[in-house]
Amino acid sequence: MLEIRIGYGDVVSGQMGIPMSASDFEAAKKILDEGKNGNQPVTVRSLVSPVQPLSEMITGMDYGDETMRKELDFLGSRLRHMTRKGQDIFSVALKLETPGTLKEIINLSYNLDSYDLLEDISDPGRIAAELLRRGKQIEIPEVLYPMLDFERIRDSYFADHKGDYCASGLVLKREDTVYTEVYQNYLPDPGYDKNSLFLLHLRRPSQNGMVNVSLAIPADKEKMELAKKELGIQEFSECQWNQYGGPLDELRHYLPVGSKVEELNRFAWFLKEKVLYNTEQIVEKLKAVLTAECPRSLDEATDVLSDLDHYQVLSEFRTPEDYARWRMKDDGSLYVSRFCEAYLDWNSLGKALMKRDGTRWSEQGTVLRDEWHCSELCENASVIRLYSSLLAELVDEDEYSSSLSSVGLISYEDDILDAIAADDILKTEKGLADYLDNQLLKQRVISMRPTVERYQYNLWGVLEIKSHGELNQEELEVLKREWAGQACDGWGECFSQEGIECESDCDLYVYFGHSKFRVQTEQELKGIVPEQELTGMEGMGGIS
Repeated sequence: MLEIRIGYGDVVSGQMGIPMSASDFEAAKKILDEGKNGNQPVTVRSLVSPVQPLSEMITGMDYGDETMRKELDFLGSRLRHMTRKGQDIFSVALKLETPGTLKEIINLSYNLDSYDLLEDISDPGRIAAELLRRGKQIEIPEVLYPMLDFERIRDSYFADHKGDYCASGLVLKREDTVYTEVYQNYLPDPGYDKNSLFLLHLRRPSQNGMVNVSLAIPADKEKMELAKKELGIQEFSECQWNQYGGPLDELRHYLPVGSKVEELNRFAWFLKEKVLYNTEQIVEKLKAVLTAECPRSLDEATDVLSDLDHYQVLSEFRTPEDYARWRMKDDGSLYVSRFCEAYLDWNSLGKALMKRDGTRWSEQGTVLRDEWHCSELCENASVIRLYSSLLAELVDEDEYSSSLSSVGLISYEDDILDAIAADDILKTEKGLADYLDNQLLKQRVISMRPTVERYQYNLWGVLEIKSHGELNQEELEVLKREWAGQACDGWGECFSQEGIECESDCDLYVYFGHSKFRVQTEQELKGIVPEQELTGMEGMGGIS
């Protein structure tokens, strides 16, 4: 995207790409070292860029300045994340604003919302009418377009306003936008857009390493296609991705798991165009309502938020007891004598009243729906068990250690079970589910508890997951990853550091997470055929 030549004195490098390849980096380092040893400044001798004004602005800059090199590398990455139209708008913005430093150039690239692009400039009358509308706030009937003096109107407009032509059309500076200094102390993400909602990190392995691209959404079709082109893919399903930033990043833990890039982009457009009006209160309400309704897809989330005005969030009620006392005092739907009040289980009463009224609890407050009840989670508990192999180490009183396989651990099953039972994590209602980041999944999962189980002469590590109804495949995959993190770096790491005292005067150290950690469902481990598959087989004549 950017190519430069650097040099000192009469020495000039060959053309080098920005960001640099390993060979270009070594060539640049050699010239920098030679210039430093000869006490001669190394400068940018030439620059080639699709954004024309950059050549004149950057040529001559001190390439020996480390900050300048970092900013130039970043600018190369930034241009890769801009569409052809975006680069053309940037070209005009540079001409109009004439920034003097790379920092100012970078910040200008994040403020292109201050400029409008009129792509169809083939009709002078239509453009003249648009200039009159913008400059004089005058609406011109379309029938008069051919009679307008385009040149006089254009000259009059540009006497008071900024704008210029580019390859994509006519760029006009807007007066109603706010300039934001995105780059202050630290370089931002090259794909960031201050007017986006979410920032996605997309990646794809290649022969030369991992290809990484950032995508700010909502994004138009051209921006989506640019991301695919940079990744070298036809469909987003060919790459890995995660959501990791953006102005509305705090909402990501309140969205259904397992969404696709295109689905999330459509949802972001819906939020921006139909829901958000840039207040902190609306974001908190979104969190509360999504938690209460617990949608399992972005289409369901869109349906929920389409009725956002029908919801009320009572932020002063944080517990079932708060809700029960409010109903008792202010609602008038419930009466209990003062004598009985002292003996009430307010927490249980609050839960019963919330169930009766169809209200739901969230961290943001109690959620009520004015016309009908919030969706109820399935009352039937479903249980799924995840299995992984165990490793262990037995240390005697002389600190001699010996390794134990999952077969050898069978003799210590009761000791391990006792140690897990004594762990604080099993004393909480939800167990490891308390640490789930996704709040919708956290609502659906009743508990996650580690244990061990003997199967085929091996002792296996087990995570027992109890949920409201069956989990779908996307939810299960997330929980597998969560368990891998807890086993290797979270609860499992802490558990492995606590020696379990055994009758043989030895301490046993059990590793739920290790280098060979692999999660299997009970069906995968034990070869259990799901009931629906059995039904299908019976229809074909049974199992032979």
